[in-house]
Amino acid sequence: MTPEQVRTAIAAPIGSPRLREIARGKKKVVIIFDDISRSTQVSRIVPAVLEALAAGGIADEQIEFICGGGTHQPWDRPTLAKKLGDDIIGRFPVFAHVGFMNCTPLGRTKYGSKVEINTEVMSCDLKITIGGMAVHGSNGFSGGGKTIMPGVSSIEAIAEHHMVIHKEFRLQRKQAGFVNNRGFAEANPITLDCIEHAKMAGVDFIINVLQNVWGEPVGIFAGALEPAYFAAVKEAKEHYRITCPSDNDIVLCNAFTRANEAQAALVDGMLHVKKSGGDAVLIANTELGHIVHFLTGHYGKTIAGRMKSQVTIPAHVNHIIIYTEFPEKRYLYSFPEKDWPRIQIMKNWTDVVMALQQWHKERAKVAAFTDAIMQLSAPSE
Repeated sequence: MTPEQVRTAIAAPIGSPRLREIARGKKKVVIIFDDISRSTQVSRIVPAVLEALAAGGIADEQIEFICGGGTHQPWDRPTLAKKLGDDIIGRFPVFAHVGFMNCTPLGRTKYGSKVEINTEVMSCDLKITIGGMAVHGSNGFSGGGKTIMPGVSSIEAIAEHHMVIHKEFRLQRKQAGFVNNRGFAEANPITLDCIEHAKMAGVDFIINVLQNVWGEPVGIFAGALEPAYFAAVKEAKEHYRITCPSDNDIVLCNAFTRANEAQAALVDGMLHVKKSGGDAVLIANTELGHIVHFLTGHYGKTIAGRMKSQVTIPAHVNHIIIYTEFPEKRYLYSFPEKDWPRIQIMKNWTDVVMALQQWHKERAKVAAFTDAIMQLSAPSE
């Protein structure tokens, strides 16, 4: 999208007045944005938002930015600048959410989960969120209420949401025969609970961004929380959908737009390895390395977050290669220890190709996911 197209989309909101009208008379504005584990190019969206705020009488001194990283590590200046641009970092105060302190309790959602929101966010009388619409294994799609839950929620509230709402729905999903929730949002209680958190936080204006394989914006759905999000979901289901055969000898899973949480790219990709046996390659090439996740991550060989999360490798996947020019042994802890013998971490692409040639000789059927996080795959006949 060109800057003018971005400006036009934000000036034509879904289900709400224009942002410039909402802004009139407000005293303190917060713009909450997703962190570097999401590929949303917030720097392309912010200029149009600031123009609308200025047209509504908002001065720079009334505006602040908060990175809604949920239970991810707080990010440093160079990383925040990748999301916002150097000019925004120098012009406005930019803060990182830390869920271990300074959160305001607001009660419980109708689904029963605790709501505790960043106190600085709650001190603002105009709340704007910017989030990318990536395919998500639990929520169906990112964006929507996820910018608030888990984005700027307390660790206790996030843990409860995941361990109660997620657990309950995972059981329902398993009983129904679903592998994951990718692409399912409308009647998904996990998604709807996040929206309840955002409602209780008082989100005024939401900007959902559809992206291409480079993370560039190709569609913007702005406006009121629910109508803008579900309009984005409808378009995202078509925009990200692909078909892929399930009888591949090799599946290449590029985690480009979420490379620091790369294991998520394998979940869908491994479904397309043939059941008689094949291999998967996870491309996780980022200098940021493997993310620190305070809820689901590992902090030693014997300790982890309260909701330790690991990706189980199906029996029919013979080998997993993790390719990155920035290798970390810690990647292994994203998988159960029993699966480690099937995993190799490789720094050179030539080594990857040689290993695959050794296992498959001269012929192999290969599927390549150019972005296994963004693409919503369905098996072809």
